[in-house]
This record gives sequence, structure tokens and C-alpha cells, in this order.
Amino acid sequence: MNKFKYTIIALAATTMALSCKKQLEEKPYGFLSTTNFYKTESDANSALIYAYSILPDLGYYSRNFIVLTELPTEDVAAASGKSADEMLLDQLTVTPTNGVLAPAYQFPYVGINRANLVIKYVPAITGMTDAAKNEILGEAYTLRALHYFNLVRLFGAVPLHTDPVDDISQTNLPKSSMKDIYDLIIADLTKAAGMMDQTVRLGRVNQVGAEGILAKVYLTLASAKASSSPGYDFVSNADDMYNNAKTWAAKVVTGQSVYSLDPDLMAIYDVNKKLGPEHLFDASVDRSGADEGQYSKLPLFFMPNLNFRLPNGTYVPGGFNEFLTESGIYDSFDANDKRKSQLIISTIYDVGDAGGNKGPTQNLSITDSYYRPFSNKFNDSGWQTGQQTSANTPIIRFSDVLLIYAEACGPTAEGYAAVNRIRTRAGLGNLPPGLSVAQFRDAVIQERKWELCFEGNRLFDLRRSHKMESVLKDTYGKTITGDPYYFPIPQAEVNKNPNLGK
Repeated sequence: MNKFKYTIIALAATTMALSCKKQLEEKPYGFLSTTNFYKTESDANSALIYAYSILPDLGYYSRNFIVLTELPTEDVAAASGKSADEMLLDQLTVTPTNGVLAPAYQFPYVGINRANLVIKYVPAITGMTDAAKNEILGEAYTLRALHYFNLVRLFGAVPLHTDPVDDISQTNLPKSSMKDIYDLIIADLTKAAGMMDQTVRLGRVNQVGAEGILAKVYLTLASAKASSSPGYDFVSNADDMYNNAKTWAAKVVTGQSVYSLDPDLMAIYDVNKKLGPEHLFDASVDRSGADEGQYSKLPLFFMPNLNFRLPNGTYVPGGFNEFLTESGIYDSFDANDKRKSQLIISTIYDVGDAGGNKGPTQNLSITDSYYRPFSNKFNDSGWQTGQQTSANTPIIRFSDVLLIYAEACGPTAEGYAAVNRIRTRAGLGNLPPGLSVAQFRDAVIQERKWELCFEGNRLFDLRRSHKMESVLKDTYGKTITGDPYYFPIPQAEVNKNPNLGK
């Protein structure tokens, strides 16, 4: 996807536009003349690819999103001496001036504006079949919904833009309610699922991906209502939302044959198998790209800053040692869990000789203050030099949806079967029978902790289940300052749009 030449310039203004390497500008720039664009099917495809290009940017899924969603949890800690903003995020002391927040707010709005352009102008293009138009529009609706889903889970109430920004006055909208935002997300994804087919395209979403995201939206509403998580009073009935989550997740779990649970854990994260059965939707990159965002540096955040070899002999030219694996995740795994033994590296080797022979073993300890076991999910076996990798960031996987289905079903035969498929692949036995509804759903959320660690899910699972304090503070001893359920909107945005401070 990232090798396409982007042939359009998006409308840009305040919170709705920035380049990959520039901070937000006060003045709109790059205005698009719709009189000479959006005329052909090629234009429509170019506009859609441009809308996708924001996802793997370093300010979004290829870096900042993972920083923001992993550091506050018990998965990883910021290494000593790293960014002060990251250290404060790790300590759940987040103020509106924290620099990690700015891209997390800005980049989804850039993506929203690009999606809105497609949604507004593609329908009028002549010379396209209805099927071709519907596919492009369905993907754009899915992208817009995904961006808003990220925003509302990160910040709560935010402004709702459903049209492209073409005047600076349009950037000063007041916040919309969380209900209105979720209503748009659900409407967009429902519409999208009916417009797209199941064709698999690297770095792009299809019908199944939209169904999986919609199931996740409904599960968020269900569990947040059931647990009285702050901000979700507008949800009228948790059981209805659980039923909706089950219905949409079932379309992925049992209603299609394109995707399935990959029997090989390692294969899921193999950069040579990006079209594997589990990849519903990824932010896709390639190490041959010219700029970060076309390639990813995310693996380096997890790896120690040493030259070493992995157990399979792969040479690693050293990482940033930015994320330290915490005992809260590492020690919680069962000793027989393959997700620990295969997807967390605890033994590395000295580089050895030029022939590729490994040197002496180095055992990494979770109690070490600097070099600890690290995630092997973001790893590129073909990466030998520099900082450019082809490691995608998962947006939604089949196993994620399978666990959504299990949680929505509750302790029924269907629910147990779904979660036990995940446990069996991990080398574990079945969940104990006879669990109550609450016990079963807590067990599934715990399973999500192990299955989806380091992929940007844990923070949202703790927030929707109203467990930020009981898990992070009471169990793991983190100090929470401020609102643990919603980050503050960046102060720079409030300064430009006073309505955001209300």
C-alpha cells in the first residue's frame, strides 16, 4: 500500500491536517480544487490510498499509538533516561501538555478529513461501476469509524466532523457527546459492511475487518455499561450491546471462510506472511520505504540496544531499549504458555563470527534495570542494518474477534469453545467449567491480556471494564494522577479551539 504514489493533496486546517514531519499549522494550506480532481476511478483510488497512508505514520500506529496505549499499563515501562513525557505516561501522570498526546489527537483527525473527502466526492464520479464505488466508500467509512473509535476511547467527547474541512472556521466545533460519536461509528461500520466484499488486500480493510471492528465497538459499549465505566451512562442496556457484539463477531468467527485462527503463533508476526489467515487489518509498512511511516521503527522500541542474535540466529543490529517489559505481564503467564516462550525473547546470543555462528548466551532477566525480556511480535527477520523494518502493526486480528465473541457469549458452550481455542493454541488447558457470567468475562479479559499484549489493547480493556484502579493501582502499585479513563485533550488544541475546554 505504501508504495503507491499519492497524487492528491488533502484539505488541511488546524486539527485536520499536518504533514508527516510537521506540527499542526494555524493556517489552512494545500486546498484541493475539486473541479479538476475526483473525476475518474483512478482519482478515487488515489484518494483512498492517501486516506490509508496516515495509519502507519510514526505519529499513529507505527509508533505513537503503541506508546500511548502500552506505557500506562502493566505491559511495559519507560526505560530510565528516556522521554520525560513517556515517563509521566508510564506513571499515569498525564497533563494536557504531554507531547505524546498531540499526535494521538491530530493524526486521527487527519485521517478523518481524508476519509470525508472520499465519502463526499467519490459518489459523483462517473464511469465507475456501483460495485467499485461501494468498495471505496465502504473502506472510507471504515477508516472514519476507526479514527473516531480511537479518539473517543482515548479522549472521550471530541468534535465530530462529517464533512471535509475547507474553511478555518470549521475547525472550532464544540465537542459532540460520546453517544453521538458512537452513533456515527456504528452507522459508518454498519454501512461499510454492506458495501464491501471479502477480497484480501494488503494494508486495506474489507467487509470482514469492518464486521470485526463493529463487534469490538459493541463489546466496548456493553462492558462499559455493565461495569459502570465512567462516561457510558448513555448506553441503555448492556445485554443488548453484548448481543450485538455476539452477532457481529459471529459473522467473523463462523460466517466467513477467508480468515481463521493461525495454528502457528510465530507465523502471525512473520513479515513474509502478512496475508496470513489472522490478519483482518494491519497498518502496513515495508522496510524499503523512503520515510518512517512507509517503514517502521517500532521493533526497536522493544529491543535492547545491543548487537545480538536471536535464538534462530537472526542478527539484530540493536534497538532503542525504550520499552522495558514489566513483571505484571511477564510473570503472569503460565509456565507452559507458548505466547511467553515463543513471543517474548528472554535469551539472546552474542553476535559471534562473520559466518553467522552464535556467540555466548545472554539470559535476560525481568528484574534487570535495563536489559529485560522483550516482545518478539514486532520483529523483521530480514532486517539486518539501519532502522527500517517491515513490521506491521495489527489493528484487528482474528484472535481478537474470537475473544470478543467469547466475552459477548458469556459462559455458554459457544463462549467456552471460543476462548478455549485460543488457550489450546497457546498450549494451555481449558478454562474451568461452571464460572459465573462475571467470572467468565473477567477470565476472557485476562486471556486478552496474554493474547494481545504489546498490541495496543490492554489500556482500552482496562478502561471499558472499569479496572484501571483495581488492576494498575491496587494490584501493580502504579500511582494514578488525574483521570485514568480519558486523556486530556492537548493544551495546544484547546488554545486554538476554546470550545474544547468546555
